[in-house]
Amino acid sequence: MSLNQWRQFNFFDKQQVTDSNDHGKTPAVFQKHDLLVFTAGRGQIAAADSSGNVHIIDRTFKSKMFIAYDGGRVTHLKQLKQKNILVTIGEDDTQSGIPILKFWDLDALKSTEVSDDIIIPTLLRTIKIQHGGKPYPVSTFVILENMSQCAVGLANGVVILIRGDLSKDKTVKQKVIYEGDEPITGLGFREQTKSTILFIVTTNNIMSYNTSAAKPTVTILDEQGCGLGCAVMNDQQEIVIGRDEAIYFYDPTGRGPCFAYDTPKSSLTWFKSNYLVIVSPPVTTSSAGTRSSLHFNSSKRTIASSNELTKVAIFDTANKFIAHVGTFMGGIRGIFCEWNSIWIACTDGRLYRLDEKDTPTKLEILFKLNLYVLAINLAHMQKYDDTSIAEIFKKYGDHLYQKGDYDGAMEQYIRTIGQLEPSYVIRKFLDAQRIYNLTNYLQELHSKGLANTDHTTLLLNCYTKLKDLSRLDQFIKTDNDLNFDLETAINVCRQASYYDHAVYLAEKFQEHGMYLDIIIEDMKKYSAALAYIRKLGPHEADRHLQRYSKTLLLHLPEETTDVLCELCTGTLGSGITNNSNSNESPTSSIAHNITAKALLSNLPFAGNETTSLHSETTEQRKNVVHSRLSYAPPSPRKFMPAFVDRPDHLTRFLETVFEKLWRNSGDIKSPKEQEERKSIWNTLLELYLMKSNKESRQKALALLKDESV
Repeated sequence: MSLNQWRQFNFFDKQQVTDSNDHGKTPAVFQKHDLLVFTAGRGQIAAADSSGNVHIIDRTFKSKMFIAYDGGRVTHLKQLKQKNILVTIGEDDTQSGIPILKFWDLDALKSTEVSDDIIIPTLLRTIKIQHGGKPYPVSTFVILENMSQCAVGLANGVVILIRGDLSKDKTVKQKVIYEGDEPITGLGFREQTKSTILFIVTTNNIMSYNTSAAKPTVTILDEQGCGLGCAVMNDQQEIVIGRDEAIYFYDPTGRGPCFAYDTPKSSLTWFKSNYLVIVSPPVTTSSAGTRSSLHFNSSKRTIASSNELTKVAIFDTANKFIAHVGTFMGGIRGIFCEWNSIWIACTDGRLYRLDEKDTPTKLEILFKLNLYVLAINLAHMQKYDDTSIAEIFKKYGDHLYQKGDYDGAMEQYIRTIGQLEPSYVIRKFLDAQRIYNLTNYLQELHSKGLANTDHTTLLLNCYTKLKDLSRLDQFIKTDNDLNFDLETAINVCRQASYYDHAVYLAEKFQEHGMYLDIIIEDMKKYSAALAYIRKLGPHEADRHLQRYSKTLLLHLPEETTDVLCELCTGTLGSGITNNSNSNESPTSSIAHNITAKALLSNLPFAGNETTSLHSETTEQRKNVVHSRLSYAPPSPRKFMPAFVDRPDHLTRFLETVFEKLWRNSGDIKSPKEQEERKSIWNTLLELYLMKSNKESRQKALALLKDESV
């Protein structure tokens, strides 16, 4: 993939840097054409010239100089980040050509009276780099921030590892850890929890070496290498390799991601956490096919002519786009990063800075191009808060909605839940009649616990309109936690005739009244209603039978009378039932006894005398009654209106209550009970007199002769 095939933006501003005293010129120190090597860090720039001098430049471009290699030259610089120590490699004697590694403490400056522009930093130590009898130039080097290890790569294909406390003038160990036929073009340390890995790059290979292993060996990661300057470590401690066809990332396990970028490369520089600065060799303005090579960090350099252009591209490796492309007249002699800017020193003496645009500006650019995915990724990288990111999702959703991509729009709106007012989304999709998409949004709203009763109503209406039973089942029957308004859900299901779902919810969450409303009034399942009432217990049964007993008596008179008898005699739920299917009612033996006393003895209001039919004593009967009462029975009188069309069942109900509770006047404990008993007896008398059969007349006569009433 060529440069033109990557999405390209201008996220950096290019500015030529001028001297504060003379705005038409480059800062004086950068006008020196023999500045060859650059490094930066700790708020300063270090630049070395061909005479062995190092210039320390502050943010105002004031510089101070010290002689690092008297009579020689500096070939490599490295500013440490954790300490203000500058590491240099150069030659004190150009005749011998022996590379010398030096460590300078820039915080420990010695006084000098020569000039204010001259400084004398403390030289901590020097180490000669030599392999065999003949010196070879250093092509690259790398050092750990803790100064415990330093690796030096030579042009003859040798890597020397130096170990020890490099900050002090103590004996250190130099060891050749690799010898090859190709020059070393890149080195990089990767510090892991229990080991340190050294990446070694040549023109033909990429390798790794575990410096912490007891018996370390070189492992080949790839049988292709790169040119000098085209290997750099990123913030993830991967080594990034630039070849003409692509950018490659490697870790100790081998090759990782790869970005096709088909263009010649002369150097790579890593900036911040995700930017790769790629410099291409200069090309002549008259013929793009003529290129001259440019080697960074090397004293042997071909200076580009004035009619040549050098291209610099900044690649965002996280978001996979070109963040900036710029061209510079002539060649580039150095790129360094400091003060949140990329600095480019050109061979014509000019200095440029590339400043990243602020995030809001970049987002506006992306919004205008409708590149919302990139905008969201960018906002996440900049740690935008949830509200700000939700606003981008909203913009993205609006864009897709306008295009008619309702599915895609809803995906974005769902991501705004908790930040964007739900009514904004709901109105859009109601107007567009996109019920299916709206259902998805409402489901997510409920799953996050942010739905109100209106949302629940709307969601269930969506299910019913779509006739989507599976999703309705999933919403109602699979949630253990109640994340919607229960009453609303039941009412909507009921109104839509989804009675099974309504009673499921009512029973699950013990909404007994709503359950009975539906099962009696809508589903007409009277037997199920009675069974449900039985298992509720006496207090709940009392409350609901007051409402439904008339309806239940209309459809299930015998069964309902049985339940009312149990409730009002204190035996509901005790396992003691009044069998309505028995051939003999509690007072059926009355018809077989002629005398008034015999009749009275079998009525619930009979006197204290014992008969052959009831041989137990009064005290025994009391004990039986009291042992069966597990709760205070409700008054039978409040259920009497329900029997308005069922006089026979009312008679059986009242006779049963008296048989169980007030068979003897001695069972009565209070005036209230006495009043209750009299009221029921009066009702019974009326019921007996309403009938013209002999049995009823006998019962009425017995009742009138009872002296206990």
